[in-house]
Amino acid sequence: MGIWTELKLDRDRCRLAALVGGGGKTTTLYALAHEAALAGRRVLVTTTTHIMPHPRLPLTDDPAALPGLLARHPAVTLGRWDRPGKLAGAVPPEALPGLADLVLAEADGARLLPLKVPADHEPVIPRNADAVIAAAGLDCLGKPVAETCHRPERVEALLRVGPEHLITPGDVAEILASPEGGRKDVPPGAEFRCLLNKADTPELRAAGEEIRALLAERGIYGAVHSYSERERGGACWF
Repeated sequence: MGIWTELKLDRDRCRLAALVGGGGKTTTLYALAHEAALAGRRVLVTTTTHIMPHPRLPLTDDPAALPGLLARHPAVTLGRWDRPGKLAGAVPPEALPGLADLVLAEADGARLLPLKVPADHEPVIPRNADAVIAAAGLDCLGKPVAETCHRPERVEALLRVGPEHLITPGDVAEILASPEGGRKDVPPGAEFRCLLNKADTPELRAAGEEIRALLAERGIYGAVHSYSERERGGACWF
């Protein structure tokens, strides 16, 4: 089963999707891009914050170059070098859907940590996003807030706990479902999905299913997923 199907998103109707949260955003972005490209869609990968560029995708910071690149390549990255190893956005994604069949934007940062609550200026979701996917890594479970969360002070405030509190499935569901957490700034009318990533053991998959049930009680669809070691980072797909 592909990642679009797991997330119950229609890739033929989605024009702009944004990824937020922690725990697998970049890998998921490239998984979505890969499947859409295989289906014949022209895919543009970009960011509203920062992203690690895919080593095998063409990269440009010039929107005028996109039609030519997309005519020759199924997926292209649009961004500009902003810091070592990281790209920033070159053009607001709101202006991009007409240049490709699908735009995928990484719209949040978590410094490789599996769980986060965003700061006031985060996430940076395009206003015309059709879908928002909030990711969380199940490897946060059973670990202290201070150790496993990005912006731990925000997590502590939302959960009303201290820095040594051990993250539970209920905590993950509360963070993802909260308008101060995973649902922050989701545009009206956009599809909202949660990706419970890193279900790498039977125990973590069971915990992911528990979180998915808690989200379903709130009317939110979640998918429990695990990427292989080969898939992580997405280099194998292009």
